[in-house]
Amino acid sequence: MYGVLTQIDTRLSAVFDDETTSASRRRSRAARLLASAIVTLTGIALLTPNVTPLVIGGQPVFGVVLSVVGSVVCVGLAVSGYLLYRSRFSTANAVRISVWNLLGVVVLGAVLWMHSAYQGVLGATGVGGALTAGNVLAISAAAHVIIGVHDARRVRAEQLARERKKLAVLNRALRHNLRNEATVLLGHGERLVTEVDDPDLRESARLVADRAETVGTLADKAKQVIETFEREEGVRTPREAGAMVDRVVESIADDADVPIDVSVPENCWLWADECYETALTELVENAVEHGQPPVEVAVTVDGDWVRTRVADGGTGIPEQESAVVSGESEITPLTHASGMGLWLAQSAVEANGGGS
Repeated sequence: MYGVLTQIDTRLSAVFDDETTSASRRRSRAARLLASAIVTLTGIALLTPNVTPLVIGGQPVFGVVLSVVGSVVCVGLAVSGYLLYRSRFSTANAVRISVWNLLGVVVLGAVLWMHSAYQGVLGATGVGGALTAGNVLAISAAAHVIIGVHDARRVRAEQLARERKKLAVLNRALRHNLRNEATVLLGHGERLVTEVDDPDLRESARLVADRAETVGTLADKAKQVIETFEREEGVRTPREAGAMVDRVVESIADDADVPIDVSVPENCWLWADECYETALTELVENAVEHGQPPVEVAVTVDGDWVRTRVADGGTGIPEQESAVVSGESEITPLTHASGMGLWLAQSAVEANGGGS
């Protein structure tokens, strides 16, 4: 049974979640609209038998209560259809929820019809019988929508788990191979630098060695980015901002050729973990390496927020690169970040609940 359900999930995703072409996008939007309409129309259709006793009046108290409850459920179903269309559920999962909704109506409706036929009162149930059928079907449909939502979340969780496992394997393989190949290139590049007599070739060899070292660093920082994303939450503790900033600046200042000015209020505390220092280190190193003096690190308090600003005398991070890292622009062969440092800083900031 599990294998059959998995095949159904895969098929639904392949049919409705493939939006690589304009035709597939139109098909996906149409399927999503239809799925949402089914849920909404179910609520509207079942509203009539539920609200009728309230309109004609003269019903016992218990009947009025059932009518009100059924009417509220029907209105909720109608609204749920709209919310389903606007939700973050994939189209395949929206279709799955609408199918669960139909299942609740069709199966229970068939059972009610067979009971009515068996008792010989089919077609002569009156207002009370219509209320009973409408009430039961509305509650069944609503319950099956809830079941569908949980089912969709289960499927999505399983999909994410599989994707995460694949990405973890790919990440380890790529980092391992990048580091190994970079080590080989670095060794040969450094050897050529010392043994080649031609100045032009020596410069090329030095460039190869530098780029090989950069590739190796990228592999290490990629690992840090992944670890930052996957770290467990709830590890933030009160930390003194001045002490963290001083540690970062002292670790960089010895190798820096430019002065680093620091401005931190006394007794300034914030909720953070080690990712704060990771982000600050990347930003300060970026300013030292690519910016112009002076480099400044300023911490200020703004209400409940502690803001950390790293600036230098240069032109700042290129707008194109900043847009890629922030997610405002997609990665393409022409628009991409030049390194992993800003990615690491961004992920570390987000891990601490902050923003850029």
